Amino acid sequence: MTTYTLRTRTIEDVHEFINWTFEGIYSFYDNNIQEEKIAGFYNSVDSERAFSVINEHDELIGNCEFYDVGDDGEEILAVGVQMKPSLTGKGTGFDFVNTILEQGRVELKYNYLELAVVDFNQRAMRLYENVGFRKIGEFENNIRGNTYQFIKMAKDWA
Repeated sequence: MTTYTLRTRTIEDVHEFINWTFEGIYSFYDNNIQEEKIAGFYNSVDSERAFSVINEHDELIGNCEFYDVGDDGEEILAVGVQMKPSLTGKGTGFDFVNTILEQGRVELKYNYLELAVVDFNQRAMRLYENVGFRKIGEFENNIRGNTYQFIKMAKDWA
């Protein structure tokens, strides 16, 4: 079993993240095609809610970020996760996401967490269900001139 650890995101990590590109339908997640995404990565360096994920050999294998999504003063935390493209689809996603969830809880003290996944990413939805998320809704979002359907999921530790 591979061991993963969250650590503070660095500028060097961001330089690597922004060059990540994915195969096939997953190219939707390419980091180099959206100015807002690139700027967000750079602005998240040293953030208390943005992490890089490394393996036991100190190799960068992914990233995650926690952010507020609540309306009207409601405190709801969401997470976004991304694994290095060359490592996806190899059966290590469960440990990767579980590490993010558990170490994130230690750092940020949450008992409830949401995420959103584009509806064509069935692989990710199955993974999120396997780590305890459940579907709680859907919404549309316009990204780069196209409208996409997203599935909203949540996990409760209470």
